[in-house]
Amino acid sequence: MDVTFSVFVRALRKADIRVSPAETLDAFSVLKEVGIADRSFLKDALSLALAKTVTEKELFFDAFDRFFNQLGFNEPPKRAMLNSIEHQVVPEGFAAVVGEPLAQAVESMLQGRREQLTDMLQRVAQDVHVKDIGSLREKRTYALAIGEGMGLPLLDRYLEEDPNSDSVPLLQYVRHYLLRQVKDYVDRQYLLHVDPTSKRTVLEAALKSHLNHVPPEYYCEVRRVVEKLADRLKQSYRRRAKRSHRGMLEYRRTMRDNMGYDGSLIKLHWRKVKKESSTVFVICDVSNSMASIARFLLLFLYELVDVLPQVRAFAFSAQLGEITDVLVNRPSETAIEETLFDWGKGNTDYGRAFKDFRSLCGKSLNRRSTVVLLGDGRSNYYDAGVPLLAEVSRRVKRVFWLNPETRSQWREGDSEMSRYAAHCSDVVLCNQLHHIERFANQLLSAVR
Repeated sequence: MDVTFSVFVRALRKADIRVSPAETLDAFSVLKEVGIADRSFLKDALSLALAKTVTEKELFFDAFDRFFNQLGFNEPPKRAMLNSIEHQVVPEGFAAVVGEPLAQAVESMLQGRREQLTDMLQRVAQDVHVKDIGSLREKRTYALAIGEGMGLPLLDRYLEEDPNSDSVPLLQYVRHYLLRQVKDYVDRQYLLHVDPTSKRTVLEAALKSHLNHVPPEYYCEVRRVVEKLADRLKQSYRRRAKRSHRGMLEYRRTMRDNMGYDGSLIKLHWRKVKKESSTVFVICDVSNSMASIARFLLLFLYELVDVLPQVRAFAFSAQLGEITDVLVNRPSETAIEETLFDWGKGNTDYGRAFKDFRSLCGKSLNRRSTVVLLGDGRSNYYDAGVPLLAEVSRRVKRVFWLNPETRSQWREGDSEMSRYAAHCSDVVLCNQLHHIERFANQLLSAVR
């Protein structure tokens, strides 16, 4: 029971239920008090010790039911199929080929009892360590290993040796039934130990693909991933900033204040590093072709706003406008959706966007400013506004351009990216989530 309960706790953690070691010990005490005779009572009692919120209660009840209903062969064989087969008895010599355990289990199954098959499946699954399944591709490997442990290859050999036997239709159905039940069992183990919500595999695939291809129903899940990445980046940046802003040791003051300690350096004094204020200007193309990528970049910046210097954000498609107040005064999801709705209409016009940006921020640009542009550089054959970008580049410290297209695409169609790149400090490929994370780290290092 202790081993089974430990596996159950691990399954709860996979289902995004936070279970601490102390809570696990409390749940062990609950288990000893209430026992396992009444499953419903046990579920309610354990939920009091292990689930702390309404959401976790729902996840707990689902995980509990899946964990304690994971036995194989829950689905009986189809009696109509068996009744249509004339010979419903195990033929002579069958046990000598496939082994006595499997022969007896099949015989009991034909008589309406599946306990022996369930017991055999559980023992084989434990021997192959199916609870260690870690990815979608391992499902087939474990299904084959369990099938081999139960003797299915021997059943195949029996069918090959006597293909004209009257019992072949029956044994072929038995083989199909056993394979189906083994695969269903492995599927349940995968959902229990790897992907309780059935979304993690698809989400991982989505995060590795182009951000424009992320389905809308996974935006919420990707949002959680972005928030975790941004939080990790903030913690790392704060540690680096604390060390770098400390300055050099101020020897005279340190020695003077430590004279009372016989020369031991107890109190250290550091020269203060004077930081000049700087501003990061973020300009996002939020047209239809760029909306998905802009969504996640804006979310990243929203999460990093308390560690970045002053940030001013702008969005454009047909025209450009400032969205700083929207991002500051509204929840992230509301602010981003409002930005995409208000500024994502019309054909992209980079020349007009650069002109609007100069009129809004021309007097604020200086050598301490950093400009971040997100866009594919496709001007829809309007005026590209290259001289305006060149003017901005001369006046600021750095210009970063984030582009979802590779360099090989810059010469196709209406792309002006080759001309824009000449006036940028760096052009960064940005079409996957890890590209945004890597750039955010680069930006934090550049402006600190």
